[in-house]
Amino acid sequence: MTAVLGTDITWKYVDRRAAAINALRDFSTMQTIIDTTDDDLKAIAEDIPTVSSPRLDGMPGGGFNPHGSEDRIMAHLERIDNRQRRYLQACDYMAWFLPAWGELSDDERWMLEVCYLGEDTMQTDAIIAICDRFHIERSSAYKRRAKALEHLSVLLYGR
Repeated sequence: MTAVLGTDITWKYVDRRAAAINALRDFSTMQTIIDTTDDDLKAIAEDIPTVSSPRLDGMPGGGFNPHGSEDRIMAHLERIDNRQRRYLQACDYMAWFLPAWGELSDDERWMLEVCYLGEDTMQTDAIIAICDRFHIERSSAYKRRAKALEHLSVLLYGR
């Protein structure tokens, strides 16, 4: 039935405002992943374990694992795979987020940066900064912030 109407009922229950805030807060993490993955992969590649030669002295090793070298190599390859997967997720995030971010006005982006992207930003400090910049009262600053956040959530998730 929902396919016929062209809507998905699950969108009715998604808190788009909270999801937009979470997307904003993930931005710096995703950017860091994109910026550092290449160097991380190079460092991991330089540190790859090798298969060790067998001991020829005839003495059994304590706690010997005949597949220990292979296990270390597999764990190393899994680290590479995890880094690559995180990088691809960050690229997908940026491809989704940046077009919406670009559609916002400069003032909307500034307000959202002040409120959600700053390090340990207190919301009251952010509201005061909005008041000072636009020479408005707190109630108007809260409304402007809410309007900017709503605009971003519509751009990210639709109506």
